[in-house]
Amino acid sequence: MFEQTSKWNKKVWSSAVLAIVLTAGVVGCSQPKAETGSAEKKPVITVSNYDRGNIPAAEGSVEENRWTKWINEHSPVEAKFVPVLRSEAVQKLNVMFASGSAPDMVNDYDTGFRDSLYQQKQLLPLDDYLQYAPEYEKLLEKYPQLREVGTKPDGKLYEIGKINEPHLQSVALIRVDWLKKLNLEMPKTTDELLTVLKAFVEQDPDGNGKKDTYGTNISYTSGGMIDSMFGAGGWAISADDTIIRSWENTLEATKFKKRLFEEGLIDPDYLADTNGSKAKQDYLNGKVGVFLPPQINNWFESTVTDLKTIRRVVPEAEIAPMMQPKSPMGQFTHHVTNPIQMTTVVNAAAKDPKAVMEYINFMIQPDTALTLRKGLEGEHWNKGADGAPVVIDLEKNTKEVDWAADYTMFYSLPQNPFLTSVSAFNVEDPDQKAGLEMMQQADQFLLNPDAKYPALSHYEHMPVLPSDLVVINTNVDKEVKDIIVKGIIGGSKYTAEQAIEDAKAAWEKGGGKQIEEYMNTWYQENKDTAFLGDDVLEMVRSQLK
Repeated sequence: MFEQTSKWNKKVWSSAVLAIVLTAGVVGCSQPKAETGSAEKKPVITVSNYDRGNIPAAEGSVEENRWTKWINEHSPVEAKFVPVLRSEAVQKLNVMFASGSAPDMVNDYDTGFRDSLYQQKQLLPLDDYLQYAPEYEKLLEKYPQLREVGTKPDGKLYEIGKINEPHLQSVALIRVDWLKKLNLEMPKTTDELLTVLKAFVEQDPDGNGKKDTYGTNISYTSGGMIDSMFGAGGWAISADDTIIRSWENTLEATKFKKRLFEEGLIDPDYLADTNGSKAKQDYLNGKVGVFLPPQINNWFESTVTDLKTIRRVVPEAEIAPMMQPKSPMGQFTHHVTNPIQMTTVVNAAAKDPKAVMEYINFMIQPDTALTLRKGLEGEHWNKGADGAPVVIDLEKNTKEVDWAADYTMFYSLPQNPFLTSVSAFNVEDPDQKAGLEMMQQADQFLLNPDAKYPALSHYEHMPVLPSDLVVINTNVDKEVKDIIVKGIIGGSKYTAEQAIEDAKAAWEKGGGKQIEEYMNTWYQENKDTAFLGDDVLEMVRSQLK
């Protein structure tokens, strides 16, 4: 779950870096060893780790399993792992800090939680200890944005983070075979998209003589794809350089969704599909023309596994990613995977900060991450012709390896070519080669120079509201969203325009102006260093070029 004035140069791997990676044992030729003397006892630290309930009983627990044993055998530091339920992580960690029993090293994606620890002076500044994590120092040098985002208002570095792969958070997937059958072009604008969706519903694209297809889906969080088409990200920078609510963009997005609903282009019961599973099943059954995934967490699954499922029902199905169409509000990308994600902080009460940094240094080495992501060479994978790991037994890896990723949640995957999303695809397999090409085509949408980011920033880089405003925002945001839903399904008697006027009134009455004032104060004080939408796109584009 911040900043800069200058533009960054394109980031590329140098041949020297790759040579180091490949010779340092990335392909599993050797395993890292603890560098402590034989008679020297390792320092001990405590480390929080998400408990997702996904470790098979036969493998042990978060605290002790084959990989915690491997870590402690090879690391210069002994780690005692403290499990925290993923769904209750913040609550549990807050209690632990309040009682003085919090771990030395805390891993959590929640930006607001980590910031609250800083405000409470519960965190240790790391500048003086970076020397004990030379691998992270190299990363900070390569990606100076990582230091900038991890630095707090007092000018000190408090957060450890990672560089993520430059991918869209989601992408629309369109039935190209339906376009061809109905003699339609790939839609380039939202008006063209409406025309296509209408044809997908009314012109029997699956040829079964029934009106049983949907144009698209907006259940669960999929409606956010429509919002991003119109730049309806909640906040925007006005022409006079102030932060404003993007009401006009939200109005256009609401009008579009209202048409989808009233013209029968989506499932009329979309609100009942609270987790998006019904829409996903309709898509897999070949009944959705433009599928808007809530979020793509696994590109292999979305571009290979799902397509195989569809083709068992519809063998001729042809699917391609669709660029966000241009709307009356402009051309926008969809949201992206956070390119710079802060994950880790150190407890101010940690007795041995040096050991914590030495542990981090060990865990972010390419060969360490490879082992914890792919398993052991000869047991879980063998080297392919290009030296990349080839899984020996998928079922074995599911049981023994795939759940171990949280131990390396702060590792920058692009640093290891064998851990990127590309490495999941076997290009010798035609289906997988096609899936990889789909992912890469979607990536290219981010390079459209005319496309702007649809929000003020990635949500993890938005300013953290003080607790009193969090309460106000939670309450008023729910009320505003409920009003907008009413505007979508309320028929001709309740227009989208009226819904937005009512939403504005609810926002102001509920204390929204206080939030606007806070946002503007933050912006004026931090606009030269904040990691905003333009910076997000600049970074992902530099990675893709």
